[in-house]
Amino acid sequence: MSRQKKSKGFPIWLIALIVLLGGGAAYFVLHQGGDSSLRTTEELDPAIYYNNANSLRGNTYKINVEIDSALGNSPTKGRLFSVVLKRGDKGGNTAPEILPVLLPPQLGGLTIQKGQHYIMKVKVIEDGLLKVEEASKP
Repeated sequence: MSRQKKSKGFPIWLIALIVLLGGGAAYFVLHQGGDSSLRTTEELDPAIYYNNANSLRGNTYKINVEIDSALGNSPTKGRLFSVVLKRGDKGGNTAPEILPVLLPPQLGGLTIQKGQHYIMKVKVIEDGLLKVEEASKP
């Protein structure tokens, strides 16, 4: 009886494993790149904001917040919320830092409810109000 010669190519399972690992790596790289605009954005210092918000006008910052309450709604200007700034525990019992944020009509598709956690990119506009440019859940 003659024996059949074995193929010296790659096994199918090895090719499938390489494709799967490549797809996972591509997903990881693309997923990390999604927050690239927030990664390079400076965090807002609430002390400077409270002292003179108008001096920050035109600047863009990143804030890590929890939604406190809805303050108002305008079809032309957007929705106004109060948010509590989430900061790393410094070991002290400090009062919560509450900020006003305006969610423009362009971001009206976001379903925002009290207690939700968001990372937002905000721009300081006239009268020191923080206008949301981007918002994502961590």
